[in-house]
Amino acid sequence: MSNALITGAARGIGFAVADALAARGDHVVIGDIDGVRAEEASEALRDRRLSASSVELDVTKPRAVLETLSRIDRATPLDTVVCNAGIGHAGGVMDTTEDDFDRVLAVNVKGVFFTMQAGLRLMAPRRSGSMVAISSTSGFTASSIPMAAYDISKAAVRMLAAACAREAASLGIRVNAVAPGTVGTELVKEVLSHEQIARLSSDRIPLGRLAEPSEIAAAVAFLCSDAASYITGHTLVADGGWLT
Repeated sequence: MSNALITGAARGIGFAVADALAARGDHVVIGDIDGVRAEEASEALRDRRLSASSVELDVTKPRAVLETLSRIDRATPLDTVVCNAGIGHAGGVMDTTEDDFDRVLAVNVKGVFFTMQAGLRLMAPRRSGSMVAISSTSGFTASSIPMAAYDISKAAVRMLAAACAREAASLGIRVNAVAPGTVGTELVKEVLSHEQIARLSSDRIPLGRLAEPSEIAAAVAFLCSDAASYITGHTLVADGGWLT
């Protein structure tokens, strides 16, 4: 049984990834800054007789990330690390404060960097493993509403995946990214009205709808499977045609 850690996995895309990996037979560790919600999410998977556990994890604290991943790895070697934890912030260049900027990059860039570093250090002696980071179409083109710091962070995740892949290839470790368009998570549905979602779908997305979290999870599951054994350094765009 493979062992997979997914950060920010108590809900949304992260939970969908955990669900997909557990359904294919992996043991999944749901990491989240909200330890209570992470345990509730893992319990929901266990109720379906899937293999899951949880851990409270703040990805902005590199030492804690390494210690936590090392503890998980000692119990059962990690085969997969999915760097999903991330936050958004609505605000353009003129409207973003230093605190806002630092908070977004601390989670979305620093958090991904040091989670990847910890995963790489643990997998390197075994010369095997796979890591996937969650970027965004906003890493290719500016968001529909001003979100400058977020856009910067997701572009950085794309490059980080490529840089880490180049470094890790000789160690037998693959590193990729998935760039979703707008996904119909609970959070998005709370922020956007039905009318806004309908307009976004018709104006920007050729397939005419938002992605389901499970569709993004399927892309992640593919990249960290043996079916993608010759793919590394790649960002798989799952956007319903948004960037076309």
